[in-house]
Amino acid sequence: MLNLQTERLRFEQYTLEDVEVVTALVTDARVMQFIGDGNVKDQAYAKHLIERMLEQYRNFGDYGLHKLIHKETGEFIGHAGLVAQIIDDAFEMELGYWIAPAYWQQGYGFEAARALKGYADEEMYLERYVSAIQVGNTGSKQIALKNGMKLEKVITMEGKSVEIYVLENEIE
Repeated sequence: MLNLQTERLRFEQYTLEDVEVVTALVTDARVMQFIGDGNVKDQAYAKHLIERMLEQYRNFGDYGLHKLIHKETGEFIGHAGLVAQIIDDAFEMELGYWIAPAYWQQGYGFEAARALKGYADEEMYLERYVSAIQVGNTGSKQIALKNGMKLEKVITMEGKSVEIYVLENEIE
């Protein structure tokens, strides 16, 4: 179980009781603009996403998206995590995050990404992980670069141009 906190955030595993907060994310056009095919989703998709994360917890332990909860207020900020993905026909661990629009431009995305980078490097000893960021998503691109990631390539996913940022570590 991922036991990770930052100055302002606590990472928590999803449960099936979280469908409402995930539905709020996936039905918001601003959030979904740079996710997948760019279209808003529905409650059934939210439930499927949570079920996928529960499967990742079972299969990969600390991996999967986790709720980001504001430590002082208890508010749901979004989610972030290291997620098993197939990207360009290769198995990759993706460092990803979705932040609810009410919390944009407040540093939560970088705070979560920085914590995950530290965890991936120091606790999980990952040799490589990526962030898949759709072209035009300047906020996420800035976070990846600030977090030490480098652009490796541009691919097409679900009909969208996606920049693959990578961080590679030398593990001794």
